[in-house]
Amino acid sequence: MRRRGSWRALALGVLVLGQSLGLAGAAGAAESIGTPPVTGTEYPGDPSSEAEYVAAEDQRLLEVRTVGSLSSWSDTPIKAPYRLATGAAYTLVLTSRSEPYTAEDLLGLAPQTFVRQPDGSYLLSENIVIDLGATLNLGAAGGLRLKLASDEQGFVSIVNYGGRLNVQGTTGAPAEISSFDRQSGKPDDVTDDGRAYIRSIGGQISIKHAEISSLGFWSGRTGGLSLTGTDRPTGGALDSLGRSLDLGERDPVAKSGDERPEVEGNRGSALGEVLPSGELPVPMLDMESPEYSFVSAAISDTTVQDNAFGIFVSGANGLDIRESSFSDNLVGGIVLHRYVVNAVVEATEALRNGQDGVVLSRATTGIVLSEVRANDNGRNGVTISGQPLADGPNATGMSVDSYGNNSLANSEASDNGRYGVEVLGGRNVAVLANDVDGNRMGVVVRAEATSVDVVGNRVDESVSQGIAVRDGVTRAAVTGNIVTGGETSLYIRDSSATVESNTFTNALNHAVSLVGTVGATALQQNKMSGRGPSAIDAKRAPDVKRSTWTNDTSGWQDTTPFLVTLKRFLQPLTLMWLLLGALLVFTAVHGARSRRHKGHPYADKLPVSDGVPARAVRREEALL
Repeated sequence: MRRRGSWRALALGVLVLGQSLGLAGAAGAAESIGTPPVTGTEYPGDPSSEAEYVAAEDQRLLEVRTVGSLSSWSDTPIKAPYRLATGAAYTLVLTSRSEPYTAEDLLGLAPQTFVRQPDGSYLLSENIVIDLGATLNLGAAGGLRLKLASDEQGFVSIVNYGGRLNVQGTTGAPAEISSFDRQSGKPDDVTDDGRAYIRSIGGQISIKHAEISSLGFWSGRTGGLSLTGTDRPTGGALDSLGRSLDLGERDPVAKSGDERPEVEGNRGSALGEVLPSGELPVPMLDMESPEYSFVSAAISDTTVQDNAFGIFVSGANGLDIRESSFSDNLVGGIVLHRYVVNAVVEATEALRNGQDGVVLSRATTGIVLSEVRANDNGRNGVTISGQPLADGPNATGMSVDSYGNNSLANSEASDNGRYGVEVLGGRNVAVLANDVDGNRMGVVVRAEATSVDVVGNRVDESVSQGIAVRDGVTRAAVTGNIVTGGETSLYIRDSSATVESNTFTNALNHAVSLVGTVGATALQQNKMSGRGPSAIDAKRAPDVKRSTWTNDTSGWQDTTPFLVTLKRFLQPLTLMWLLLGALLVFTAVHGARSRRHKGHPYADKLPVSDGVPARAVRREEALL
């Protein structure tokens, strides 16, 4: 007969196995902020302490999920909501049931930690986990106001772990959720000691008519409002793992030589009876078909501000954000980080965020950004990255393929600290009919992107370059754009692009500047006006072929100084040809003069007097 070990040892084994499978970070590739950005507002928190709080939160959630999973495949699973002691605060787990949990339910389930305040708001001072199959509705007549405890005593979170979270207000009375410092009576504006947050790990989340503020710290998954799935086995897979552990039959009658002591108080518990110490059985695991989980979300008419991240999303399928605002957040406004597919962001703004307004990071595909306002951000207005997750064999087996099929249309990216729109690698990216004003550079396409369309945009008053295509870009199309102002309207370096029917006006240096290997680039039917050394600068592009180009440069005013023009003209080879030409001219002129003054060839042979008058001789010489 197989020996039975302690269920606690088994739980520890599952916990370690979960960590090795990446369950601690259910967001999969969710990353912390890491090194400070090159530009943008510097993060005000403490990296060392905040990273430790992130790790502690991962551990807490893993413990909660492990207990729930072990319970689900035990003889007596836990069906009613229960509470776990986790760190400095308790965690209330809402288990599966057909009816949604509401604020009224929380008043009964947590009378000491979910308390109604004199002003009508609610104060939550313990963590809540929404388990698979459970639904929590946060809403109230006249608008729910929920304060999440967050101060020196600790912070709490609401985590949807595969269930459903609904935050519902009305147009005139939005649902309000924010952190709350119990000492100052104000929202928590310090991230050094962690801060309250909301997160959905898989499952579904719906937020409508809401105001969410002053949440989150350091990492994306604890960044404030976080929606994360995973490309690794999830908690649901852990359920299957538990059921697949072959521990043998639970024989109520101990056989000879294998008696086990009975522990008082454990009989009938959710986790079964305590097993004796000793050798653990070898688990029989079936990991050939791991389960996967993606979060899906619908967010509308919602304001998110003063978070660490406005909204952080990874591992999502079916994200829909409309008519919302993500402003004044410490890092990014809208960050779609990894494995986000089939998402729509429409009629939404991202303003005054510390780094980028909107980020489509690597491994995001099928994203449609429409009618987005990304203004006054510390770094880029919109960043679209389609670069591979790896550039060769790697420890995690990440793909080396590029990503793409993303678009930005009918949007605005103005007055940002770096670029209006940046496209980093990827394929099949469209930047269509946008207004890009007052950035250091307007639209920048780089890092070996391919098949990128920059069409119909209006780019005004960039500090240096209006549109830049550089660093290995292929099959780009720059068509129908109107670029006004800036040092250079269009800059192409070591890339190829078809440039047609654009209007470049008021450039201060060149309308088009070509540098490096650009042989496949063609400029046709573009109208160029402005003032500077030249309309088209191609001196640094030795392989350029301009013979078939047809462009209108009649409005260009050449401001090259005379001395500079003379210096360009007087090159060594030019001087040599000029000297040779001068020598030829001098020789020809001197020869002509010699012929005009030539005398009679035989004047010295004539007789002294032959009867011919001297006057006639002189006339004959003149005729010769």
